[in-house]
Amino acid sequence: TALDELISHFLGISILVLTGSILLASFIGLLLTHSLHRGIVAALQSITEVVHDIRENRHFSRRVPEERIEDFNSLLGEMEDWQRQLQAKNAQLLRSSLHDPLTGLANRAAFRNALAELMKNEVDHQTSALLFLDGDNFKLINDNWGHAAGDKVLMEVASRLMTFAGKRHLAWRLGGDEFAVLLREVRSEAEVQALCQALSEQFLPPFNLHNGHSATLSLSVGYALAWEHATAESLQELADQNMYRMKNQRIQQTLK
Repeated sequence: TALDELISHFLGISILVLTGSILLASFIGLLLTHSLHRGIVAALQSITEVVHDIRENRHFSRRVPEERIEDFNSLLGEMEDWQRQLQAKNAQLLRSSLHDPLTGLANRAAFRNALAELMKNEVDHQTSALLFLDGDNFKLINDNWGHAAGDKVLMEVASRLMTFAGKRHLAWRLGGDEFAVLLREVRSEAEVQALCQALSEQFLPPFNLHNGHSATLSLSVGYALAWEHATAESLQELADQNMYRMKNQRIQQTLK
């Protein structure tokens, strides 16, 4: 009948429309899946490149394109901050390990490192001299005015040594009232002797004890010429011997 034909025609069209809709939806789904897949792969590739650069080259400033993974960039920012803090802490620890906390001068460990480098450098080895300095009456200052006053004197000694050293020479506190200076760019013993005299004159002015009093402190200075020594040990030994020889001479002069 006509009604049956109409119903069959309607059902056929409905099936065609439904099938077309399903195919269209499937096609759109495939396109979306492919697009998402490409985005994820691209993001993962970016992450891999950034992670590799950080691991191999320590480039913590690298970032993934923001439109891809914002949270990952936040993580990288935190890692970069952590890296900067770690580097600053390591630099602070290194400085602490190589510097005297009271005077700010480089310490004995830094002194040994510097001498080792000196003996390896041919130019510096041929143009340097080592000075050992030791206080002559530092114990009297401690005994008379206390260790706080003694610390003030040590800090002032360090300040005068740094002024003398400037950018040309190097100075260290080895411990107690023992100091060392490396004269650089010197080419004769006469030049070294002149510099030792100039250094001694740095300690002629009285030291302010910051308690209403002042005190004098002389330092015995002994030197050794680096170009006359093949090892750091022999260089130190001669400078030390010459320093004690000068100290004994001062004692003998005082007793006369």
